[in-house]
Amino acid sequence: MYPDPTEFKPERFIDPSYPTYKEPLTEFPNLRGDTSFGYGNRACPGVDLTNTELVTLLGALLWSFTVKRKEGAEGLANPVPWYETNPYVITMSKPFACDIQVRSEEKRRYIMDGCPDAGYVVKKSEDERQDQWDIVRPEDEQVHYSWEGLTARFEKPDVMPTYPAGV
Repeated sequence: MYPDPTEFKPERFIDPSYPTYKEPLTEFPNLRGDTSFGYGNRACPGVDLTNTELVTLLGALLWSFTVKRKEGAEGLANPVPWYETNPYVITMSKPFACDIQVRSEEKRRYIMDGCPDAGYVVKKSEDERQDQWDIVRPEDEQVHYSWEGLTARFEKPDVMPTYPAGV
């Protein structure tokens, strides 16, 4: 149905010859109708906020950085894992090697000096933790990304709740 569906081709959204093209380009593509946000009365009310935040974040990242797949033999040996995701409710792709370069010295200065701290820092030990939202990751840990510290730990209650049939 779609030409080259497994290839990364962003131009498919701005080229009128593709079946995914929609007007106006100031509104499409968007996340409305995506199955991840549910349907009907139980659809996620935050889909528009999510769409706005994603466009803003990705625009800022692409304004300031050049992101490329690794080149040469290393890039060919390690393709981007388009369809490999984690098993959690909030999915994300598996980490992959890429080259990220700041686009200019001026943009590097703006990022380093002009962007305020988000209000949290990755801590090096539990002793430095100030509240439940601090992320603790030792300096020598070689993890690209971990859910540890980002969500509340699940502790099995002594008595599991029971619910009447049909609930």
